[in-house]
Amino acid sequence: HYIPSWCRLSKEMSELCDDYLFVVAIDFGTTYSGYAFSSRDDFKTDPLKVSSNQAWNAGSKRHLSLKTPTCLLLDDDEEFVSFGYEAEDKYSDIVLNKQQNEYLFFQRFKMQLYKDQQIKADMMIEDVTGKPVSAMKVFSESIKALTKHLFDSFKQRGVDIKPDEIRWVLTVPAIWTDAAKQFMRKSANLAGIADNQL
Repeated sequence: HYIPSWCRLSKEMSELCDDYLFVVAIDFGTTYSGYAFSSRDDFKTDPLKVSSNQAWNAGSKRHLSLKTPTCLLLDDDEEFVSFGYEAEDKYSDIVLNKQQNEYLFFQRFKMQLYKDQQIKADMMIEDVTGKPVSAMKVFSESIKALTKHLFDSFKQRGVDIKPDEIRWVLTVPAIWTDAAKQFMRKSANLAGIADNQL
């Protein structure tokens, strides 16, 4: 019985990995984000077979893209509105209608974790107009948007997958401090990814 390299951490971990039907890697980028996945069955027959999402609608012209911009739009109550291309399009309309004071728009916020040497769970980041919001909220809502897109994509393909059947990988730059990496882990937990699956 072959145990994939990502399962060789310990005997307990390899037993946990036997329960996963998919491995999903989220590439949370500074400019663009996306995800890729591999099923256990595909891995057994072709370990290099990895599928990536190809269903991001790139702007109003509806070109398909492998990744979407790392942009988040929240309403004035800090509730999720949209992520990625959809967030860019909506915010563009909001600015044209001079309603930007009623929304919070974040872009290129990932590097705050690299620049800020005092990373704390309660740290704040500013949207494009300078309004402060909990950084943990911004990161977790963004990760949640990516995971929701994945589950919606699976449903469209007729794949019924439960969150506990996925082993998640969240990419972080090697140059980040341990505090920044831990911050991303906590953000993923808030987004609904259990710690023992990440």
